[in-house]
Amino acid sequence: MPPCAIKKNSSRALYTVMWSYILAAWGVSLSTATSEMFTCSVPVDPVSARLGHVATVPCWLTPSMNAEGLEVRWYRPKDFDNPVLHYRDRKIQEASLQSQYVGRSSLGLREVTSEGLKGGDVTLKLVNVTLRDQGEYVCYVSSNQDYEIASVFLNVTVMGTPPLLSAVRTDADSVNVSCVSHGWKPRPRLQWSDGRQTLKPEKLDYSSGAHGLVSAHSWVLSSSSSAPWVSCSLVLSEGEEWEGRVDLRNVAAVPETSSGLQTAVIILALLLLLSVVFIGVLYKKRGNKSTHVLKRDIVDIETMRQPEDLVDIENMRQAGVDVTLDPKTAPPYLTVGLTGKIVRDSKDNPCPPGEHAYILGTHGFTSGSHAYWEVRLDKEKVGVKESWWVGLASGPVKRQGDVPATPSNGFWFLSSDKEKFLRLNMAPDILLPANPRPRILGVYFDYDQGVLSFINVKDNKLIVTVRAMFIGELFPLFNPGQGDTAPMTILDTSHYKTEPVEVSVSERESKVAPPAEEDETDALLASNQSRNHQASESKDCL
Repeated sequence: MPPCAIKKNSSRALYTVMWSYILAAWGVSLSTATSEMFTCSVPVDPVSARLGHVATVPCWLTPSMNAEGLEVRWYRPKDFDNPVLHYRDRKIQEASLQSQYVGRSSLGLREVTSEGLKGGDVTLKLVNVTLRDQGEYVCYVSSNQDYEIASVFLNVTVMGTPPLLSAVRTDADSVNVSCVSHGWKPRPRLQWSDGRQTLKPEKLDYSSGAHGLVSAHSWVLSSSSSAPWVSCSLVLSEGEEWEGRVDLRNVAAVPETSSGLQTAVIILALLLLLSVVFIGVLYKKRGNKSTHVLKRDIVDIETMRQPEDLVDIENMRQAGVDVTLDPKTAPPYLTVGLTGKIVRDSKDNPCPPGEHAYILGTHGFTSGSHAYWEVRLDKEKVGVKESWWVGLASGPVKRQGDVPATPSNGFWFLSSDKEKFLRLNMAPDILLPANPRPRILGVYFDYDQGVLSFINVKDNKLIVTVRAMFIGELFPLFNPGQGDTAPMTILDTSHYKTEPVEVSVSERESKVAPPAEEDETDALLASNQSRNHQASESKDCL
């Protein structure tokens, strides 16, 4: 072959190899780039989270791909350099986060089955949501070749105050019931009911205040002959609801007056309410430990009930106290065990109508106190108690004698009766369903916060919380009722202040009372076995 032909063929081979290499490199580059092409997908509608709860702001890559080696940044509009969350180099870069999000933001899961970053899920998780958290969030994901963004709007919802109900009898059969609640977001749906039908309100007003929070005020006319109670419910969505009830059977009649005099009476009552609240605030600010008790039924009381909410009972138990009954405060109608932990009604000396049969704890609480105690309300092979009082009483109650058991006279308690209702001793009473009746009742009390909560320990669920302005020294209060076979047993919760150990309810119940207390319970029980369980019951002794 001529030399020129050899040289020409060599050149062609070189060009072929060179172009093959270029095409291969380009193909690899194209393949890599194609493999990292994605978009950020987010929900079409805004997402919602309740104030103080956890917010999940979804964002995911389409098509699904591993995002562990990518950069993920969540930020508020026009605040790219101060992100809410910044993930890069396979870890969270906390140094660059906005101060208000440090310790609150993390990568979450948009659904339970999500694989997280490995599956392209770059969802933002925020804990302890505040009102400031509402607004738009930008999801930014970057690879070596490109980046994608998408926006999600977060709505923060707020459960307002529990409904505060009041009732006034306008004539022999008609009762005017009002319902007030504040601090909702967005506007709640308010509904009246008497347990049989939905009631149409005479008036329903909404108003907006600070931060756009909404207040609701409504009133309805009802008849105590058609239904024993009326309820007012405020609803945001399923599972976000407050309900309050008022017993219409005990509403006192209002004397007939002229419209002008009625207006004057209302104005005077409002002025008196403001005066009482103002005086109460002064007492609290001065740390006054006087035994003075307000002598009016106008007390700053709110009640709230959300039975589906589980409570942090282990945290409450860190305030556990050892409550012992004070026999000096017991009337002769009660039988108290030697250990001061068990009480029941007396077989030989029943409580007469018109008198109370309660007993107080030996130690009281003043400003700065918070405490937790538990009361056992059943007995194995005997059943659950149907009638009892558990709560708080003011110090002067020891010397006041027979007075109405209302907050204005220094009583705050939850009671149970044989009509299968739980009641709060408001004026009038507030009824709560007793289904099921608690076997162990937990009581949590915070003096300065004005909080008194009752918990069904077995179900670990809140029964009701009362918010009130407490003044003076307060004592645990107990009334074992009348005619029940099971006694009332005070459990020692002071040992919960140490590191709690997870045990089942059955194990916990079996370990609560020492053998001596169990023997004492059996002795008290045996002394009352011959009673007539069907005997009539005096409500005053409850």
